[in-house]
Amino acid sequence: MKLHEKIRKIREERNISREELYERLKGIFGDNAITPNSIWRIEAGIHAARASSLHQICVGLGISLKDILEETAPESKLVDIVKKNKRIDSYVYNQKAQAEILTSSQRSFLAQELTLEPAGATRPEEDPVEVGKFEKFIYCLSGKITCIIGTERHILNKGDCLSFQSTIPHYFENNSARKANCLIIQNPRYI
Repeated sequence: MKLHEKIRKIREERNISREELYERLKGIFGDNAITPNSIWRIEAGIHAARASSLHQICVGLGISLKDILEETAPESKLVDIVKKNKRIDSYVYNQKAQAEILTSSQRSFLAQELTLEPAGATRPEEDPVEVGKFEKFIYCLSGKITCIIGTERHILNKGDCLSFQSTIPHYFENNSARKANCLIIQNPRYI
């Protein structure tokens, strides 16, 4: 049984409505109590319960954290939030080219933010054709990026985008005097 299902089951077995649970939590935690909507989203599996929310739910249901976690299957997150200062990982091509990974490994696609300093370039890449069909989508966030895909050269300015089969050899460079950034989405992910 998943954690969110177990929380709902325990609450229902104790004949406590979500609103009653919220009132209990409000009486104990005051303005810091989680809201009825948050309780609903946790029980529905829409959002994974944070440690503080799980603590409140345990207190409100009169159950220990150990008991509620016992025999529960791991939750797969439906929503991932990656804050700007807490990126998943990064990859440095060279001193003038680096990428920050924006998606968790549980996602079927890979999103990254590529930063190219003036005269910066990535190394040539191509996804393996024998493994399947791979595609990339590039969206220029700032500056000017030159995308070399096979024998073609495409210049993207801020707001421009392109997509292509990434089994074709490709690389990206910045031939301008300003730093450039782009968002790269690859589907499916391959690292």
